[in-house]
Amino acid sequence: MGRFSRALLLVSVVFGTSQTALAQVTTSVVATGLVNPVAFVVDPLDPTSFFIVEQRGTIRTLRNGVVSPALFLDLRSQIASGGERGLLGLAFPPDALVSRRFYINFTNTSGHTVVARFRRDAAGAVDPASRFDLMWPDGRHFIEQPFDNHNGGHLAFGPDDYIYIGLGDGGSGGDPFHNAQNPRTLLGKMLRIDVNVEDNDPRGYRVPEDNPFVDGDPLPALAEIWAFGLRNPWRYSFDDWTRGGTGALVIADVGQTAREEINWEPRGASGRNYGWRLREGRQAFDARQPAAYQPLTDPIHDYPRSSGQSVTGGFVYRGAMLHPMFNGRYFFADYVAGRVFSIGINLGPGQEAAAVDLLDLTNQLGGTTELGLISSFGVDADAELYVVSYSRGRVLKIVPTTQ
Repeated sequence: MGRFSRALLLVSVVFGTSQTALAQVTTSVVATGLVNPVAFVVDPLDPTSFFIVEQRGTIRTLRNGVVSPALFLDLRSQIASGGERGLLGLAFPPDALVSRRFYINFTNTSGHTVVARFRRDAAGAVDPASRFDLMWPDGRHFIEQPFDNHNGGHLAFGPDDYIYIGLGDGGSGGDPFHNAQNPRTLLGKMLRIDVNVEDNDPRGYRVPEDNPFVDGDPLPALAEIWAFGLRNPWRYSFDDWTRGGTGALVIADVGQTAREEINWEPRGASGRNYGWRLREGRQAFDARQPAAYQPLTDPIHDYPRSSGQSVTGGFVYRGAMLHPMFNGRYFFADYVAGRVFSIGINLGPGQEAAAVDLLDLTNQLGGTTELGLISSFGVDADAELYVVSYSRGRVLKIVPTTQ
């Protein structure tokens, strides 16, 4: 069942709550009038401005607290939108001030995944002629999607300056083609590529030499693959290494029928297998076909369908506005339940993590009616957190209370 079509579920889960700290957070609305927003990204050319990605194929600009009526980008005639398809991701490279590039992830009119590069002109506007669709190992400028769901769609640059592309398993239900464990398909994987290439590069990227499967060990897999075993990674982020974070990759992976999960990957820990479809969260799912390789990596946190039905990944908080107890805690949501949670992160040897002290922040942030169906989170230039409400067409900032 699709993340944008599941019925609303209202369930409260609170463990280890610090009432004093919880009472000190609320939300402030920063943008309204949006159409199914799915991402909120700060503008690297102007840290007081933001881009809001709308699933229908448009990108809006929020500047000085006002959503511009003019569109930064309009791809409505070039995409398939609805259900889990559409314009789904936006990311700026670390050198965006110089290269003026940005990258988007969308499903084309045939429903296949495209990762495209654009360039901004001197005024900061999009140069339409600059579009280039990355070319994948099979020579095509798209990644074929056999079904209309589980497209992934997120993009994020890591501390290594490479772009990470999370792809779902190709859709339907139960990964019928066992894609997430198939080394010859990009589906059900996290990809890692270097897009710092010349404009005339025929593929638009190169494969980093230290990608885990470049040398064919532990198995001959496509070289772009960084990790196996994902079902539908719906939002992931890196713990902000510029603000004292570890640089870990934190992946929220939407479950099938039983568990939603959050995976923690220490910085540079390549070649992990997160287990789908053999496992859903920490629970066995379907082992009729073997894993591509062992061992399988368990999530640091998973939760049952009684508490939510479609996880939305967020960020490890590294800002300064909220109560100090929130620093280093991971914020995430459940799309269907309309709830926001936070977990503490205990680091062990090798910066492996254990999740502790789950907090339900929903009521403090306005409740499920105020939050709506949560499709994404965002951070600003000061690492403060924002919540994207898909159903209400709004973006809210998480702020301290004034009392």
